[in-house]
Amino acid sequence: MSNIKSALLGVAVGDALGVPVEFLERRVLKDNPVTDMKGYGTHNQPPGTFSDDSSLTFCLAEALTEKYDLNSIAENFLKWLYEGYWTAHGNVFDIGIATREALIRFKKGCEPQHAGGFEEYSNGNGSLMRILPLLFYIQDKPVEERYRIIKEVSSITHGHVRSVIACFYYLEFARHLNRTTDLTYIYSVVQREVNELLVKKEINPAEITVFERLLKYDIYRLQEDEIQSSGYVVHTLEASIWCLMTTKNYKDAVLKAVNLGSDTDTTAAVTGGLAGLLYGEETIPSQWLSLLAKRLFIEDLAERLEKGLQIQKSHFIAELKYRTTEEGGRKSCSHSGYRPALKFAFDAMITTGVQYFLDKEKVYPGETVKAAIGIIAFPYFEKRLEVGMDFDFRKGDLIIGTGVIIEITDKSLEKPKTP
Repeated sequence: MSNIKSALLGVAVGDALGVPVEFLERRVLKDNPVTDMKGYGTHNQPPGTFSDDSSLTFCLAEALTEKYDLNSIAENFLKWLYEGYWTAHGNVFDIGIATREALIRFKKGCEPQHAGGFEEYSNGNGSLMRILPLLFYIQDKPVEERYRIIKEVSSITHGHVRSVIACFYYLEFARHLNRTTDLTYIYSVVQREVNELLVKKEINPAEITVFERLLKYDIYRLQEDEIQSSGYVVHTLEASIWCLMTTKNYKDAVLKAVNLGSDTDTTAAVTGGLAGLLYGEETIPSQWLSLLAKRLFIEDLAERLEKGLQIQKSHFIAELKYRTTEEGGRKSCSHSGYRPALKFAFDAMITTGVQYFLDKEKVYPGETVKAAIGIIAFPYFEKRLEVGMDFDFRKGDLIIGTGVIIEITDKSLEKPKTP
């Protein structure tokens, strides 16, 4: 959960830092730079207020807690626009023209994947700024599927291939941040992998050239006056990668983004999402977090998203009873999260599997816990499992607990009911 919480808080704090000075030019901020969380200014909002960047990010995350469904995502965006859903204080005070037009088209009956503008001028940063939660849904999927899903979600408001590429690059970079903190290594790997995918999909070479500074050169070697920070999607992506790679901590990264001027909230939100993943929630200044609107709601959303995604990729839900040492089971507590190398045995069938606790962070010997279970050889179990079925689970040859299936989430495994 920490990665999801770090990402969501990273976006929101960066966004809130930029809200009071949105649209100010860089030269103005040079004389009076942002150094702390302040309020009012451009939009006359109290300190800690996030904008549409974070609101739509949370709307996407909220939809993903249940399942991946484009209509649900777009409906949440509509609720934000017309009902103030996931706003900081109940009102929408900032919205891009392309986003508004797209949501109106969706409201009138347009399919969500076709609602966003496909014209070249419809390449503001409105899909890039909200796309980060999608990472946690797609990160383990094949690259072609990742690109397809990113394209669908971007196209709710921004359908041009340039916006799609920007979102794809951003999430591929974020995906590697979950694996290593070596930014120069990530940068080179993303260059190669994104280039390969775009060529394979026969994307217009002219569109690939638009991203040349990211895909061919070392953007982090550029000077500040070579980086632009307007609302154009390519500028936002470039500026965010540059801010991340030319600083050493979350605070410096987002402040550098804000003080580039112009679209300050979005540049800092996009930068903040990556910096949150890289450095972790604990590195975000506590005084900033204390001022952040709806912080507890955001943290709850992160927890619900984590649990929702684990349930979605599980094969069944079960109640597990951990044996005590006297019964031949565990000597110590077992912590929440997926742990490979446990064997699950159903009658004479045995498979290696993984588990995620849903109602406890850790469970002690003798306790019962509700868990989402994924099994490795799941095709072998097609049509063979049923609710109420007993099983045991083992570490090596030692039976450490027993369980009972209470819900089958992958219906291909469910035993047909006899008439």
